[in-house]
Amino acid sequence: MNPDLFFSELARFGNEPAFIDRASGRIIRYSELEQSLPVTPGRIVATWAKTSLDHLLILLGALKQGAVVAPISFRLPREEAIRRANNLGADVLYSRSAGVPPTLDKLPNAGGTPALLDQPGTLLHTSGSSGNARIVYHDLAAHIANAEGSVHRLPLQPGCGWLLQMPLNHVSGFSIAIRCLLSGAAVVFPDPKNMIDDERVTHLSLVSTQLQRLLDSGVELNRLRAVLVGGGPVPSILVDRAIRAGVPLHLTYGMTESASQICTTELLLETPSPLHAGQPLPVCKVRISEAGEIQIHGPVLAKKSLTPGGRWQDLVDADGWFSTGDLGDFTDDGNLVIHGRCGRLIISGGENICPEAIESLLQEIPGVRRAVVVGKSHPEFGERPMAFLAGDFEPSEIRQFLARRLERFAIPEEFHPWPSAVAEDVPKPDFSFFKRLAAGI
Repeated sequence: MNPDLFFSELARFGNEPAFIDRASGRIIRYSELEQSLPVTPGRIVATWAKTSLDHLLILLGALKQGAVVAPISFRLPREEAIRRANNLGADVLYSRSAGVPPTLDKLPNAGGTPALLDQPGTLLHTSGSSGNARIVYHDLAAHIANAEGSVHRLPLQPGCGWLLQMPLNHVSGFSIAIRCLLSGAAVVFPDPKNMIDDERVTHLSLVSTQLQRLLDSGVELNRLRAVLVGGGPVPSILVDRAIRAGVPLHLTYGMTESASQICTTELLLETPSPLHAGQPLPVCKVRISEAGEIQIHGPVLAKKSLTPGGRWQDLVDADGWFSTGDLGDFTDDGNLVIHGRCGRLIISGGENICPEAIESLLQEIPGVRRAVVVGKSHPEFGERPMAFLAGDFEPSEIRQFLARRLERFAIPEEFHPWPSAVAEDVPKPDFSFFKRLAAGI
């Protein structure tokens, strides 16, 4: 995909607003967009900043110049963001935090790692259902293909506005921008004092926790054209409540590796039984393996993934199929039903948490001999991580250590002694036992 061609074609939407920043009142129209993109030097441009208009302009400007962009979670400490950017071989790191002017810092390890990035695109971090943290590389064409598939299920056009409150380092946030640009709709950046109540906002992406909070607060979501809910399991009782409140609800199933959506429902007028994620988008083929695992195929898939050891690997098999690590099947009508994860991934408030990564960090702490992290049911977030530790430890010191290495949502809420019923040196502990133990605490 030629980025110059993609961005030059956006001018056809004329004076329609491309970006609306509600907090500042700033509006950039499609006719002004190409000239508004900053020039950011570098083959790989990393960013560490909150979701904002300026942050998105940096990402799009780098893509237009043919670069690969690597947005890094703003929830991480800045030192960890710099470490990750260096490991990616980024040339520069754009960073912006509260009260500090934005900076564009050159990095010492520029060009040191990725060698297979021959097209402009993205490097996005993901936990992955296999449990091992990795980074996936999409070219720009994959993001455009997903956006084209999305609008078949969720019509989007000039005059619409999609609220961008998702982080730009998440595919859920970045995909909103591409989806709007492809359709001539506006990306609307929220005013923190008043998130939803704006007639220019017609579309909204949420995880189930956010939907529940908005319903509890009495926000009138029924005036919107579409509310897309995904990022993890959605309780049937919440779906039913939203439909009864007149919410224009669409459920979706997707992941970073597929550049966002894989399946999405039509507008739900009643709660489906069984609860499902709809049919595959036109750009995706979906099948169920003999083991019951969901597999996908299509132009939306990431080209490569980068392992923690710095090695590139293919995501797909010889026939181009990607195994998602999720279990599921189809209804008679062709709707995809998700049964759960093949592995141990914890989903908390729509965030993917890799327990093995937390366990590895915990065992770096002096005095901690062994660690197991499992998810414990939580009424608001679905699950929260809980840790069982062997050795001598002080929870407050452990939290301080993890706060320097992890996003806050990934830090376990509780730390408990290793159970006497399990030997410390057992090579493969029974994780179902730890799950049952967590449920009883």
